Amino acid sequence: MDDRVSTWRSVRLARICCATWTIVLLSVLMVSLTSCGGKNANDTEMPAVTFNCPANALQIKALEEEIPAFTEKTGIEVKLNPFSGEEKLYAMLAADQAPDIFYTNTVVRDKLAAEGYLLDLNSVGRGDPFLSRLRPAVIERGTSIDGGWYSISNWEFTCGVYYNRDLFDKYGIRYPDSMWTWDEMVETAKRLTADSDGDGRINRYGIFIGSHFVEAFELMNHAPIHPNTILLDIAPESQEVYRKYLGLMAENIMPDLRRVQAMGMQAQQLLENGRVAMLVEAVPNSNLLEYLTINVGLAPLPRFDNKEPLYFRSGSGGLSIYAGTKHPRAAWQVLKWLISEAGIYQPSPVLNDVDFVGGWFKKYPRLKGSGFETVWKLSERYNGGDPRYFVRFSSWTSHAILEQFQPLLDQLWGRSISLDDLLSRVPEINRHVLDELEDLLRSGNLKPAFSRALRKEYERAKEEMANLAGTHR
Repeated sequence: MDDRVSTWRSVRLARICCATWTIVLLSVLMVSLTSCGGKNANDTEMPAVTFNCPANALQIKALEEEIPAFTEKTGIEVKLNPFSGEEKLYAMLAADQAPDIFYTNTVVRDKLAAEGYLLDLNSVGRGDPFLSRLRPAVIERGTSIDGGWYSISNWEFTCGVYYNRDLFDKYGIRYPDSMWTWDEMVETAKRLTADSDGDGRINRYGIFIGSHFVEAFELMNHAPIHPNTILLDIAPESQEVYRKYLGLMAENIMPDLRRVQAMGMQAQQLLENGRVAMLVEAVPNSNLLEYLTINVGLAPLPRFDNKEPLYFRSGSGGLSIYAGTKHPRAAWQVLKWLISEAGIYQPSPVLNDVDFVGGWFKKYPRLKGSGFETVWKLSERYNGGDPRYFVRFSSWTSHAILEQFQPLLDQLWGRSISLDDLLSRVPEINRHVLDELEDLLRSGNLKPAFSRALRKEYERAKEEMANLAGTHR
């Protein structure tokens, strides 16, 4: 019930009966105390905060074991609501029944904030000493174009090349280091590719790189990648990486993506079963480390033409608080606990006072001497950011771009269209993007601060479109 309506009714009751007014006043006071984290006189009621957690049985079990201690300490009840898909979340938001804390990525965060669904964390976090524990980039990434702070990243990772050390030793190949190049990686992959049973077919490839990691190599090749880009652009540096990636399959040193799909094997299975000798994957990756039994080493991504490295670092999403939460300060306490104390998320890479590498060595002793520390520290020193498509493109235009661009990319990697075919479609995609953006601005559904900022982006994008069209002719 709206607080103003409640107060008005209370005043009417006060005119009728002073005793009744006293009861109402006490009730309101008790609710207020409960909202601030305190319990009522009977010590039975407390604020309840719902966390839309990952639908992972192990994570849920771990959280459930830790929640009672948090509740005992803070007087805040935490309820877990396993994530069941974005569509369900949107429906709950529309019905004003959303969980108090839920995950948002950059594609949806700005839209939800602009429509009034997300709490500006400045309203509950301003002045909190906890903010000094966060890496500055964490707050920067969660800030939208209106200046509001709507999410906190709860995880970061980079990526690297996992490799089978025993195979390197068998063929007398030097372990890769931070100075190796793309060409050296290709030559190494050629030496490790083999038809070991002599049936005329390759049964071990030198390397496998999932297509979703191509963006990381674009970054390493210094493609001009900027976050929240309105239009699609495939720069010459990106085009060069596309050709090199396709070349791995053309030279038969990487399995054809269609063949991998037909085998039904996950990337970690390819490395474990000896189908590939090297694998590009996320770092750290607990699922991979718990699955692998081979003698694994880890190397940073290779450099391009002696360019200074720009290593992939994620930070695309985080935890947000629902603007309609009944207990915003209690939700803030839970959010802080999840990031800084909940065991499944520790050690946290978003905190500046945590020994992240040392923590992972304790979790997985086999990482010592593997190259993990080198890969992680290089990614901090040469942090290139997050070049993934759903981060690279603006929250407002990402869907309009990817619904057309992603199927074309899949056809390119499947080698059913050429790179020139893909490039020829870019102007058409951008025209569609601007049309949808114009419709959004006309709708009037955005908060004024977002609408003004987005209007400027739209006008700038129109000016850029002619230049981009010329680039992709």
